[in-house]
Amino acid sequence: MPSFRFHGTFRTNQMPSYFALVFSITLVGVGLAVTRPYLSLYLTNQIHTSPVELGAFMCTNGIGGIIASTWLGKKSDTGTPKKFIILLSCLAAGCGYACFLFMHNYIQLLIFTTFLLGMGAAAFPQLFAYARESAIASSTSHPARTIASLRAFFSFAWVVGPLFGAWGLSLLGYNGLFMSTSLIYFLIFGVALLSLQRRQHTQIPKIETSTLWKNLQRREIFYSSIAFVFASTASSVNGMYMPLFVTRTIGAQEHVVGWVFSLSAGLEIPIMIGLSAVSEKIEKRKILLFGIICGILYYTGVIFTDAAWQMLILQVFCAIFIAIISSTGMSYFQDFMPESAGSATTLFSNTNNIGSVAGSLLGGTIAQTLGFRAVYESNIGLALFAFFLLYLAKKRQPLKHSETNMAIHPSQSQHESVIFRQDK
Repeated sequence: MPSFRFHGTFRTNQMPSYFALVFSITLVGVGLAVTRPYLSLYLTNQIHTSPVELGAFMCTNGIGGIIASTWLGKKSDTGTPKKFIILLSCLAAGCGYACFLFMHNYIQLLIFTTFLLGMGAAAFPQLFAYARESAIASSTSHPARTIASLRAFFSFAWVVGPLFGAWGLSLLGYNGLFMSTSLIYFLIFGVALLSLQRRQHTQIPKIETSTLWKNLQRREIFYSSIAFVFASTASSVNGMYMPLFVTRTIGAQEHVVGWVFSLSAGLEIPIMIGLSAVSEKIEKRKILLFGIICGILYYTGVIFTDAAWQMLILQVFCAIFIAIISSTGMSYFQDFMPESAGSATTLFSNTNNIGSVAGSLLGGTIAQTLGFRAVYESNIGLALFAFFLLYLAKKRQPLKHSETNMAIHPSQSQHESVIFRQDK
C-alpha cells in the first residue's frame, strides 16, 4: 500500500478553525458562482451598457481588485492580523453587491463597486493565507494538503452555485441574486468574527520580511508569475466564451452550457484531493507542467469539436488543468515565500485577476474578428508560452517551511510559536 493513506488527506480537519474555513471558502465560491455568470447580462439588459462600457466596467473592477488585494496582502504580512483583513474584505464585498440593489447609474456603480468589490477581492487569498498559517502552526496538518482540500470545497461551490443562481434568477430576478450574494458575505463576516483566531506575526530579530517587488526579482518567482498570467488568461477566455462557442459554433442548446460548467467543476474535486497526496511525492513544478499540457490538449480538442458530447468528454482535460493550476499553483507560490503567506497568496490571486482583465480584452477582439474557434487557437499559444516560462523557472525545490524555521531558530524548529503568536 502507498505510504499516504486516504484518511491522511483529511487530517486537516484537526487544524484549528478548519471547519470555519471550509464554510467560509465554500460560501465565497457560492457567492461568486451565483452572481458572476449573470453580471454581464445585468449590466447589458438592466443598466443598458454598451459593449465598450461593459468591458471598461469589468476591466476597472479587475484592476481595483488587484490594487486592493495587493495592498491588503502586504498589510497582512507586516503586522495586521489576517482575521481583521478578512472581516474588512467581507464587509466591503457585502456592501459592494448591495450597491446593485440601490444604484442604477453606470458611473455610480463603476465607482462604488470598483472600490468595495476591489477590497472584497482580498477575502479569497487571505482566507487561504490564514489557512496556511494555521496548518503550519498545527502539528497535525500539512500546508499543501490543507490548501488542496479547501480549494476542493471552492470547486464544489461552483458545481451547485450556477444552479442556485439560475433558480434564484427565475424566482427573484437580479435583485434576488445581488441580495443573496450580499447576505452571503455578511454571513462569512459573522463566521470569521466568531470562529477565526486573531493571529499575527511576532517580531523576529534580524529577520526582514521580503517585499513583493524584491521577491519578483527572483528568477523562479518572476517566470512563474508571468507563466500563470498566460495560463490564467487562457482559462479566463475559456470561461467567458465557452458558452458562446457551445451555443453558436456547435449549435448545442443553452442548458448544455450548465452541464459543461458543472461537470468540469465536479471533476476538479477528486482531482484536487488526489493532488494533496501526490504533491508530497512529486515536485510541484513538474505537476504544474503536466497540468498545462492537459490544458493544451483541451484547447486543441475544442478546435476540432462539432458536438456537445465531445465537449463534455474534453472537460476531463479541462478539469485536470484547472485543478492543478488553482490548487497546486497556490501552494507553489506559498512555498516560495514561506515568511509572507499573505503576499504569496495575493500574488497568485493577482495572476488570476490580471489574466481575467487580459482575457476580457483579448477574447472579445479575437472572437469578433476571427470567430470562436480562433479564440481557442490563441489559447493554445498562451498555454505554450506558460509552459515555456514555467520550464525556464529555476529547477530547485522551494525552501520548506521547517527548514526556514531551523535556519532562523535551530533550537525551536519544531515550535511554530516562534513565528506566530495568539492574541486573545
